[in-house]
Amino acid sequence: MQVNIETDPGTSIPTVTLHVPVDYPETAALTAALKNLSIEAATLTVSQRGQLVQLPLTSILFIEATGHQVAAHTLDNVYRVPKSLTAVGTGLPAYFLRVSKSAIVNTKQVYSLTKTLTGNLIAFHHSPKQLYASRCYYRQLKISLEQKGLL
Repeated sequence: MQVNIETDPGTSIPTVTLHVPVDYPETAALTAALKNLSIEAATLTVSQRGQLVQLPLTSILFIEATGHQVAAHTLDNVYRVPKSLTAVGTGLPAYFLRVSKSAIVNTKQVYSLTKTLTGNLIAFHHSPKQLYASRCYYRQLKISLEQKGLL
């Protein structure tokens, strides 16, 4: 693959143009990978004991809303998020996926997805924490995990 970068003082955001052969088999995968790139900061502002902390997105297992409180769960801690779940969800990269009305999951942290009679259980790497995915979001989550080779 050849990569060329041209600077343009007249543009304010990066623009990517791909030149691929007509029958190139991985055009869709390449386009999807480029769309998933994020130039934004890879942290989420959370609150811990009254202090605002920048939490790396890679350490977050899931973000959950309970009543009017939103919490970010990591392996060891639970942090309060000073935004609504919808507001948090709009600023997250594509690997964060809505799994229920009240939860967003980091698909890179998912270990298993189990469909049971009582619900669709999500388990995480090296963590006893679990989360249920609603029926409405289960299929999208399963497809996303299969595409990434995580299941």
